[in-house]
Amino acid sequence: MSSDSARRQIPGARVPDGWVRLTVPAVPDGMRPTSWRRTLESVHPGQSGVDALPGHWLNPGDEIALPTGTLLLTADKAATGTAVSTRTRRRYTTEDAHLTISFLAPDGTLTTLWARHYARAASALGKQVINKAGTLLTTHPSPGAPPVVLVEAQRPNRRSAICRHACGADIAPGDGHLIGSGRDAEVEHWPDCTAPAALPVPRPRRTCDNCEGPGRGHDATDSNGIPGRVCARCAREPSYLLSFA
Repeated sequence: MSSDSARRQIPGARVPDGWVRLTVPAVPDGMRPTSWRRTLESVHPGQSGVDALPGHWLNPGDEIALPTGTLLLTADKAATGTAVSTRTRRRYTTEDAHLTISFLAPDGTLTTLWARHYARAASALGKQVINKAGTLLTTHPSPGAPPVVLVEAQRPNRRSAICRHACGADIAPGDGHLIGSGRDAEVEHWPDCTAPAALPVPRPRRTCDNCEGPGRGHDATDSNGIPGRVCARCAREPSYLLSFA
């Protein structure tokens, strides 16, 4: 697939005056799809994980516009082995995390202000990172504006799916584009659908976002910082054992 066919222009999108154009950094080869990028706008010391570092999620490969001086927080994760949950006895993949905080310069380049490797991804967004982010935001206050997506990069579906538009056709793995995230993500034809239409009203989800079992009466955040609803059993699990993707 060519790089051109894996991108699509957003009609009417433009770079606001005084902003700069940026391609969201790609996830390096060998890193897991749980890696992520987001803007860094403020610090909430009373929270934990990504909730302590509010910002906007960014999709790798998208061309976006942001105000000069925006800070970007990126996490690149690699598999380090496997472990078994002492509570559920389920096996899961363990990860490390390479965190980087970068400054968006007026010429559109990113300057690394801080970088650190953590042997356990589950402990990467702790007090040390929160304090460091607060210090950098004091020196480089956030403009506080959400990004404008100019050119969207394809987010290929990894499983067969039905197009979310009226065509209702099957989409083979890799041929579609993911919209949304977690278990609520939908798939549409790429780069566009031949029969787009108003989406049907989705039926309320009744199963857990993590184990897909019955019940979803508890709020939770998974290891990627994605919010969701889980059953009572999964609500007792630490966030690094949860996955809604």
